[in-house]
Amino acid sequence: MMTEWRRTRPELEDAIVCDGLLPWAQSFLPLGARLGEQLARFHAQGCNHISLTAAAGTDGPVEALARLGFLRREIAAAGDWLTIASDAASIRRAKAEGRLSVSFHFQSATPFAPDLDLVEAFCAAGIDRAILAYNEANPFADGCHEARNGGLSALGRRLITRMDACGMRIDLSHCGARTSFDALEADLRLPPIFSHSNARALFDHERNITDDQIRACAARGGYIGVNGVGMFLGVAGPQIPQAMARHLAHIAGLAGPDRVGLGLDFMFLEGSDYGFYHAAKGRWPRGYPEPPWDFFQPEQLDDLVAALEAEGFGPSEIRGILGENYLRLALPIGVSPP
Repeated sequence: MMTEWRRTRPELEDAIVCDGLLPWAQSFLPLGARLGEQLARFHAQGCNHISLTAAAGTDGPVEALARLGFLRREIAAAGDWLTIASDAASIRRAKAEGRLSVSFHFQSATPFAPDLDLVEAFCAAGIDRAILAYNEANPFADGCHEARNGGLSALGRRLITRMDACGMRIDLSHCGARTSFDALEADLRLPPIFSHSNARALFDHERNITDDQIRACAARGGYIGVNGVGMFLGVAGPQIPQAMARHLAHIAGLAGPDRVGLGLDFMFLEGSDYGFYHAAKGRWPRGYPEPPWDFFQPEQLDDLVAALEAEGFGPSEIRGILGENYLRLALPIGVSPP
């Protein structure tokens, strides 16, 4: 089915759309939620690839393996319109076949904490990217809500060397500023990325990143995905696509339009009791309003494309933002498709 935004824009008809981040964990899902149903919403609106979170927060290796198994079971149950792909060629092939492809990442490095050999093990299991710290400090690094801003530990420096050697991308979203600069200054073959971080200059939230972080990432050859989380944009509901476009324009002005993309961070929380939030508020100490929260919805993709046009992005730049930049700059190197 041809979506409206593609039908009315022939220059974008064959554009590929990649969302760099969608969390799906039973701990926050409402009863009866099915991954396939929500991924089908994205597919119906023209999305071609989504990266799924297989671990976050303080998850260890057992939790990460269980989540990976849960996700694979949900994917298999959804039908043959859904497939797993972790490299650009496989993602493009899935699009050509009319299928939505997915891959897997971690929103924390804590699954590697017991033994750094777990890096290679999880890489072989299909984890192609990992955030170093999720908001709080862990043995490897400080997160964005740690006031001390301590950066990478000695163990963290060994971790990023191992990740880089096996081709796993280092992700700096949710990390503290010093952590991000330490990683960006390290001797790595793959530039670290920010998978889903917005501009702090436009909205002052600790989860957003500064202009200096944006410039450093661009100088290192990295990539920055913008998310659609209302509390990180300072807006709600129908205003989210326009706010995302403003953040994309700001970041593109510093990093270049060829280094930005989408990391939507859509959370399906309709009917959720937000128990995950009330049970661990320390993980979200400042700037997180009482639920319910607002997120970019897949049905707003048409509004986002229109907002990008209103910000002055041309067709080739929009193609890059929608997915081409992600395929070029955010995927792993040296990881075989699972």
